[in-house]
Amino acid sequence: MSVDGGIEQPGATPPLPRSIWVLAWASLAGQAVLWLREGGRSDDQVSLVGSVVLGALLVGYVSAGVVRARTVRLVLAWVGLVLGVIGGLLGLVSVDNLGQAVLAVLALATAAVALAGLARFRRTDWYAWQRTKPSAHEGAPIGQLVAIGVLVGVLGGVLGGPVDDRVDVRISVTDR
Repeated sequence: MSVDGGIEQPGATPPLPRSIWVLAWASLAGQAVLWLREGGRSDDQVSLVGSVVLGALLVGYVSAGVVRARTVRLVLAWVGLVLGVIGGLLGLVSVDNLGQAVLAVLALATAAVALAGLARFRRTDWYAWQRTKPSAHEGAPIGQLVAIGVLVGVLGGVLGGPVDDRVDVRISVTDR
């Protein structure tokens, strides 16, 4: 296996690979592009705060598991990134103007770069070492990567279409 960045020392734990940083920063850039495309939510504050907290906790937890090569969280990341690429491709089909086309290309590019980063991460010494399930205190600290994941989750909680665009259905039954 090759180390994707860093200097390997015999008997030492592998360094964090560059590919995991690429994944983290591409994910953050993808959220920024989504913010530009769709804007923030405009619903009530309680719902917004709940969504932000839930997004931060969920994405932070998954990102810590991805860095630690935990299977279930890796599968969740793969599914999310593949869906992001598919969504990016569909976004290219539905553009109406040049501005939307640029943002759709950027969204697709960030999703593809993040997916490539995750694919590359699977072939690193860090990943192979993490699959042996070492203690969480061994190896390089992952706090900064998890912090980026939490920020991605916060942005995910803020993003999305406003609730004001929902469809109201009213059914009235009267006796005549």
